[in-house]
Amino acid sequence: MSLTNPIAEYLPLEWAWKGIEIMVCKRFIPLLLLVAGTLARPAPAAAQTTELSGNGSVEYRLVHKFHKIAGVSKAMAVRGSVDASGLKDMARAQVGTFDSSNTNRDAHMMEVVEGEKYPWASVRAALPGFKLPTAAGTTKINVQASVELHGVALSHPIDLTLQTKDGVHFHVSFEFPESLTAHKIERPSLLFVAVDDLITIVGEADVTAKP
Repeated sequence: MSLTNPIAEYLPLEWAWKGIEIMVCKRFIPLLLLVAGTLARPAPAAAQTTELSGNGSVEYRLVHKFHKIAGVSKAMAVRGSVDASGLKDMARAQVGTFDSSNTNRDAHMMEVVEGEKYPWASVRAALPGFKLPTAAGTTKINVQASVELHGVALSHPIDLTLQTKDGVHFHVSFEFPESLTAHKIERPSLLFVAVDDLITIVGEADVTAKP
């Protein structure tokens, strides 16, 4: 006994194809709509990066038993950025640009720090999660820094002070102690008395933030 539907045997072939088309459409149109919606969805916006650049001055202050000495460079350059990860910044100056108002002393300083071999003194700073202040005022932050002098880089925190009136232009200042011997610098002597091991680094710069 045949189980074939006698009515189906006499259905026109084009009806059968239409049935198949309807079935395919019901199954695949929702899938196509989902894919199209996914493709049309806007990509997430990239995290904005703000570039920092500026110039300023940096000074070293050292103490001898009989007097105090200071040398100033007005050629410090500052470059950095602030993005979703936080702050990354660098300030540096050539050691040959420091002026202590005594040419003989400056020449001796260049010998002590081997200025021809290690021409740059630099500070690199980082602060994860930092965001630039947008309102006028003063902000003090503590950053992890790498201070390089005489070719030796030492890591330790330093304090920075940021002052702004518009959230675009910043006056940045810092002051911190640094050890000469830790940077493998032989302490200069006067009258057979060496200067103190700790010197003070003081700097300030005007920095502009640009998206």
